[in-house]
Amino acid sequence: MPMTIENSCPNGEAPLVSEAPREYELRFLDPARVRFFEHAGHTRMTLLEDRSWVKVTVMRAQPLTDPSRYYGVLDGAGKDIGMIRDPGHLDAESRRVVEAQLEERYFTPRVLRVLSVKEEYGAVYWRFDTDRGEKEVVARNLRDSLQELGASRVFLTDVDGNRYDIPDLNALDPRSLSIILRHL
Repeated sequence: MPMTIENSCPNGEAPLVSEAPREYELRFLDPARVRFFEHAGHTRMTLLEDRSWVKVTVMRAQPLTDPSRYYGVLDGAGKDIGMIRDPGHLDAESRRVVEAQLEERYFTPRVLRVLSVKEEYGAVYWRFDTDRGEKEVVARNLRDSLQELGASRVFLTDVDGNRYDIPDLNALDPRSLSIILRHL
């Protein structure tokens, strides 16, 4: 924790050392006291017997390694309200509202097969079979659009910022793996 030295010394000796004021303190929200609602296209949140926020954003603190725990809640200005350790303890309606928002925010189709790939004028055109159906994806600068997450997991980000997850390169069929390896 950062320390500051006080300018005034009560006895004229060595300066006093004290903790600096905290700029950020993590606030854990009790899921039993939190309610989420949909209203006019926004997510609202109420802390029972405390206050309400007209517009909130829910984000996963660890979207890849622990996506079902530790949800951060931000107000409409993007400032932290708090963190929910275990969203599984929210009431059913609040869970539904939160999961719908997260599904939209973290829309990440899982690639099942690579159907084709073509490079043209610095762009790479992929055709995937995913768990959400067939997708045609355009990526620029393949090195910047691919992110390796571990030994065999890869994320591809397209020109629109959409992400596609290849959870295990080694689990792909031989043809798909061959196509990917030719373009990596």
